[in-house]
Order: sequence, then structure tokens, then C-alpha cells
Amino acid sequence: MQQLIIIGIFMLAPWYAWGEQIERVKLYTYHDKPPYIMELKDSSGLYFDIVRLLNEFHDDVQYQLVFRSKTRIREELEKGQLEGAVLGVNPVWFGDNDQIKYLWSDPLFYDTDEFVSSVKRPFDYLNPTSLHGKRYGGVQGYFYPKLHDAEKLEKLERIDASNEKALLELVLKQQIDFAVVSRPTFFYYARKHGWWTSLYLSHQAHQKYYRAILVPKKHKDKLGNLMKTTNSIGFKKHMKQLVSSYHISE
Repeated sequence: MQQLIIIGIFMLAPWYAWGEQIERVKLYTYHDKPPYIMELKDSSGLYFDIVRLLNEFHDDVQYQLVFRSKTRIREELEKGQLEGAVLGVNPVWFGDNDQIKYLWSDPLFYDTDEFVSSVKRPFDYLNPTSLHGKRYGGVQGYFYPKLHDAEKLEKLERIDASNEKALLELVLKQQIDFAVVSRPTFFYYARKHGWWTSLYLSHQAHQKYYRAILVPKKHKDKLGNLMKTTNSIGFKKHMKQLVSSYHISE
């Protein structure tokens, strides 16, 4: 069975379709960065592998990874128009700490966002006051809980970039005091570009969290089997092996 990977915002077809008794279901992501997505055109990376793993557990459903901006995903969710689920997200990021607004799978894997600075001007987060007078880099549209209050008080200046590679480049040029970058992405670029000796990680991370699947409540019946699969012991065993292959530890 040939896997169909649909990428982009040009999707106009219904989110599920019957052909040869196969239902096609979209899983959206806005994380276009390694190792989660290595190459969109090559369908490579951890998220593509998660989708392939899900498909191995279902004969009557074909899951498809769809890249879409966070802004559009959020807008469609709020309007009740998102026709599918969202992969690799956390309840806090969508204002659903109590998990009552949407349905959530069990954690797929655990992750960490790091404070990254230049070794020439190392930054260590100690407490909120250590942020004062600093300039930091974040990905446009992303929310950083530990930094929000200092920004509101105008004690901390934010510089946006389109992705985390651009943030690391700003750090290397010492145009910002630090950036917030996911740990697996930091390690990927540090290995690829030999930045180990040029970048510094704060002893205290920005935040530790898990990534899961968000399902709009209106799709509870359609995506019930997806939730059962991701919460099953068998799937979790394979997920642990898959995540380990990307050097992401628990």
C-alpha cells in the first residue's frame, strides 16, 4: 500500500475518504525542524516515522502527516474547523492545562527546551531576575511560559526568528543574549555544524514537557481508535524504541 503524504496549506479535499476501504486521516504539525521533520520533500524525520508506526497498527486507516502553520492550526481549532488531529503538542501550549477543551493522547515522548547562549557570553537562568536587561530569541508565534512575565514588565526584550537554526545563528553572532531551542534540535545542529565548543547550555532548562496528540472533541468518534492505539502498551513499546533511535531520552 503506497503511503500518501500530503503537505501544505493547499489541501482542499475532505479529511477522510473511502477508497479500497481505507480511511485517510490527517495529522497536522507545525514543527518544521529536525529531528521532528528532517526533510518535508523526502518525508523523513521522527514525525513521519510516528505516522508510519501508527499505520502499522491500522489496516483500515491511513494516517497522513500535514505541515501547516501554528497560526492557521490554532485559528481552525478555535473555529471548530480543523479536520484532523495535531501531532507533537502539549496542553499548555493551547490553553488546555486541565484537558477539558480538547481530547489528548497519553504522552508520546518527553522533551526539553533549553536556554542556549554563546560560550563567549554564557547565560545561566537562576530566577526571573536573571532575565532582566537581556535580549532573547524565540520562534515567531511560539509561547515561552518562563519568560512571559519579564516580557510584560518590559524587563526582557524578545527577537523573533523564523526557526531555531536562525536563533542559533543569532546566538553565535552574539546578537542576542540567549535563545530558547528544543534540546534534540540543538544537538542536531551542534553535531551537523560543529557548534559544540561555541554554544553554552544553561544548567537550568527553560521547561521540560511531553508531546502528545490533540484531538478536537467533535472528532471523538472518528479518532477513537487513534487514541486507543497511542495509549496501548504495544504502541508505547515501539514508540520508546523509535524515540531512542533519534537519541531522545526519557
